[in-house]
Amino acid sequence: MSRASDLRDAVRDELATRLERTVDAVLVPAYSREELASFDSPRVWVRRGRRRVSAEQGPDTRLVVIEVGLAGLLPEKAEGGETKAGYLAQRLAAADSFDDLLEAVIGLWTPCGPLSECYLAEHRFVSIDEVQVFDAKEMDKNGIYIPILQITYFDSLDDLDD
Repeated sequence: MSRASDLRDAVRDELATRLERTVDAVLVPAYSREELASFDSPRVWVRRGRRRVSAEQGPDTRLVVIEVGLAGLLPEKAEGGETKAGYLAQRLAAADSFDDLLEAVIGLWTPCGPLSECYLAEHRFVSIDEVQVFDAKEMDKNGIYIPILQITYFDSLDDLDD
């Protein structure tokens, strides 16, 4: 496996241990509504994101981005008397409830969280960002909400003397 894949798996293992829940390593977070309905809470997943190599003046640096996300199920619109405003309020409340779990994940890295200072698979933590990457039409159609965090690591291989 690659160094980036080793890092992905190390992040998955740390999350599973610290959150005391199953965390999936995925290529793409592709959960069905039926699958998510069988879980009692949003699913936490981890994937290898992108790599960036900087070869400017001075030493080369390799950054690896690991994406951590949740896959949560939003309520379906009930047939009958429910108003659009009521339905949208229910979906917003469900998404807000997922945010507690997302903040718990963020807290592992910041401020001065346990994963902010430790090396994982020979990588050092650099930063964490929440990104808004979702298809609004798909979310509306399937009711699956997927907030994503991008966690950037510096590959310590670049710390080694040649």
